[in-house]
Amino acid sequence: MRLSSSVLLALCGVLASGPAAAAEIDEFKFFGDARVAFAASERETREGEDLGRETDLRLRLRLGTETRLSEEWKLRGRLAGRYSTDQDGTRFWLKAWAPTRTGLEFGDATIDELYLDYVPVDGNWSLRAGRFQGKFALKGVASKSLDRNDSPNTDITWTDGLHFTYGTRAAWRSHLVLQSNASNGSGQVARAPLTFDDQGSRITMFAALEAAEPLGPLTQRLFTMTWMPATLASDGLDAPARDDYFAFTAKLFAERPVGPMRGGLGAEFGYAPETPAAALYNPAATGDADGLAWQFSVNLWDFAPGHDIAFVHGKASPGWLLSPDFRNNDRLFEVRYAWRISNKFTMTARLRQREEIKVPTDTPALRIDDDFYLRFTMRF
Repeated sequence: MRLSSSVLLALCGVLASGPAAAAEIDEFKFFGDARVAFAASERETREGEDLGRETDLRLRLRLGTETRLSEEWKLRGRLAGRYSTDQDGTRFWLKAWAPTRTGLEFGDATIDELYLDYVPVDGNWSLRAGRFQGKFALKGVASKSLDRNDSPNTDITWTDGLHFTYGTRAAWRSHLVLQSNASNGSGQVARAPLTFDDQGSRITMFAALEAAEPLGPLTQRLFTMTWMPATLASDGLDAPARDDYFAFTAKLFAERPVGPMRGGLGAEFGYAPETPAAALYNPAATGDADGLAWQFSVNLWDFAPGHDIAFVHGKASPGWLLSPDFRNNDRLFEVRYAWRISNKFTMTARLRQREEIKVPTDTPALRIDDDFYLRFTMRF
């Protein structure tokens, strides 16, 4: 049985048999959030055709509960679903992999968290086991990541496996995530031509080193590495070759007061040394695709009390295949506005343009996507 299945079955057993005992230590705590968005998008195709505007209303609803089994153990579970006025139907998806490369489809619901936390009282480490959310994003009003950032916007993704953290009381913290994947796919974003049909791809690894304390104006210093054995179909999904895929990132964020406001500059750089053949994106090209990715952000908090704004510019080359926030082979421009109405209620607006980087030589134009959303988030 795969790691994820074993862990999830064990946790289900605890949920089924343990509430009475758990309640003696601490009652169950319920929590959740609801996110409603009006979204509009337009596309200009490679042939220069304007496909017109598409609009829909979207909802992501997440409801969870957690309890402390002892001073060192915590149990947590959550249901999550995403819906749209354009969805085809509804279903409850309870499999080890997501139905698409970027997570659940609209109309789907699942268990996106079901895990045990162990934190020793006098220790300097912690361990999480089961299904959980992994977030290692660049700070900012429009927080984004080139690699691991589960469930941004109204998306739903997850990590099945183990998350070990060392240095919980130190100046630097290190993370090690061992993730279980199925032959059909992963709960994480994995863009083509990444695939998990090889037996060697069942366990992937993510490691991170982050500063727990600021260094002058630097409030974030985070360095990550992803290793996905036998997942890269370098010559395309129909070819038999499967190579290891590596990805490295560095994330830096600096903040300082700007009068009554607070300003922030963020930068993230990513590099993948092994990438697909460039011919997958342009049949006339030779060699391997570019594996570079980067993003920059300019942020301003409280330009009016509770109002924030940011500008993000980023690029993910064709060989960068991990980001939930940046499509590979795309260049991104985004303006994000947020109004923090209260501790539990936020309004956000986004205006974004994404443009292709590499296309076949006989293509008359680049594909361009423009989109906008107005989003309300309530936490309870």
